[in-house]
Amino acid sequence: MRLIKILGFSHIIIALGAGVTVYLSGFALGLEGAFFHAALIVGALTGLGYTSQRFIKTMFFPSSAPAERNAYIKRYGIRLFIIWAAIVSAAFLFTDVTFSSSTLIVGIFLITTGLMYALVPVREIPHLKLPLISLVWAIATVILPVYLTGLEDDIDMYTVFAVVLARGLFIAGLTIPFDVRDLDIDRLDMKTLPQTIGVASSLYWAMILVGSSAILWFGLAASHTINGYVGIALGIHAAVTIPFVSPHFAGINRHETYHTIVLDGILVVQIFALPISALCFI
Repeated sequence: MRLIKILGFSHIIIALGAGVTVYLSGFALGLEGAFFHAALIVGALTGLGYTSQRFIKTMFFPSSAPAERNAYIKRYGIRLFIIWAAIVSAAFLFTDVTFSSSTLIVGIFLITTGLMYALVPVREIPHLKLPLISLVWAIATVILPVYLTGLEDDIDMYTVFAVVLARGLFIAGLTIPFDVRDLDIDRLDMKTLPQTIGVASSLYWAMILVGSSAILWFGLAASHTINGYVGIALGIHAAVTIPFVSPHFAGINRHETYHTIVLDGILVVQIFALPISALCFI
């Protein structure tokens, strides 16, 4: 249980998931390992960003987070922030990335949105929580890496936006079970999907969104818009994810471990879909 708390509550798994997502987005765009340094940056920033948001919510909006997580952040939050800040500093020192005006604009947008999500809090605007998380994740794991690598002029931006859409659909479906988990702490005027249409119906929509992501990956691969092997791998990964967001697996009584380890971990294990899929097509 202690290890689970460290991996989940310290945001290690979600940070790894962000880094893996960036890395595979580069392969999908036909750039092979060009996104590796960007993956390190985005992964580190994700860990710092989630820690900052959780710390703010615990200090100023404790009712918006589970009691167990609040207790962990109160005890370790400052140390976690310092550690993640050091990791981010090291990532910037030892990676080779491009800081163009576009990079700075996208970066400032993501930082501002993240802070507003925790402070204002923007997340409590009706119907906004799910699309906001999906949009920010897709931009952070696809568009920001394109600018960090300075390859925006070498990539078809329509293809980039198609990958953004696939990432956004997937993360939207993956986020809905978290809204189900938070039914007891989310304010009713937030009008999250489970609050609006119920638990079972919202989880069926989660399955549809993740399934739509799978269909889009397969379609992009079949049309040779993106790297075929990677597109198929990510399509398989999304298809396999569908049961994990279903009413049977992601019910309202599911323990916190399911969300912080299993669902967040799904983002990490997508790295294994690539070699497995490639082997199938040798």
